[in-house]
This record gives sequence, C-alpha cells and structure tokens, in this order.
Amino acid sequence: MDAIRAVTDRFADQLDLVRIRFPNDSLPLGGCDAGKLIYVFVDGQVAVCPYLVFAARTPASAHRDTEFLTGNILDGEAAPSLDAYDFHTRYQLGANPTCGSCKIAGQCGKGCPAAVIAAGGRIGDVDTEQCPITAPNGRRLLPLSLSKG
Repeated sequence: MDAIRAVTDRFADQLDLVRIRFPNDSLPLGGCDAGKLIYVFVDGQVAVCPYLVFAARTPASAHRDTEFLTGNILDGEAAPSLDAYDFHTRYQLGANPTCGSCKIAGQCGKGCPAAVIAAGGRIGDVDTEQCPITAPNGRRLLPLSLSKG
C-alpha cells in the first residue's frame, strides 16, 4: 500500500486522490457515513451502508446483515424507514477503553465499523487496521523515547 501511495503521489497535482483504507501512522481516523449515502441492492433491499451489509455477511461477523437494512423499495415507500433509522444513535463508535482514553479521540472519526465487523469485532471496537494508536493486533502502542542516561 505504501508503494501504491508513492506511485500515485506523482498524479496528485492532476487528480483528486482518495485513498481508502491506506496505512495510517499519525492522522486521526475518518468518520463513518452510514445513513448519509444509501445503497439499493438489485432485489430492492435498502442499506444504510453496503459495506456494513457485506461485512455482516462474512463468517466472522458478530452482526446480522438485517441490522443495516431498512426495508425494500419494491415493497413500498422506503423513505419512512430510512428517516427512522439513525446509525449513529443505534451504535456508538469508539466505545472501548482505547478510544476512551486516547489523546486524539475528540478529532477522530473512529474509522470504519464495516472493517471492524469483517474482522470479527463489534461496532464500537477499535479499527485496529487503521488506528495510529494501536498495533494491528489491537495492542495499544506506547509512546517511547530514547534518552541517553
């Protein structure tokens, strides 16, 4: 991924580059847009986020895909169920000790809950693949400094 970043950097002055799920060593995580961009499956099912649905359908998932589906446009009006669904009221991102004690918690969007679900976690767990404060296995990284003593 770092090699891809280096190659694509050459085009940054010509294109708007959007790097999704690239390694992050220092920045706060982006936020979740579930409910802001809806997705309609070919069978008419309406999702508040297709990635949440796909992640919930993986064998490791602790969530059901129906948690992120609000109805079916082929069965009737979809707007009322969408209006009534508020992902960020139903689920609290960053509801864990690491995020709760993090110095950048106020600036952090807590990452992608779909990535957490696909990895077998529950919404609220740390997005360890992207979090600059934790190691990929979820272990908290301690700030270390070398001093001559």
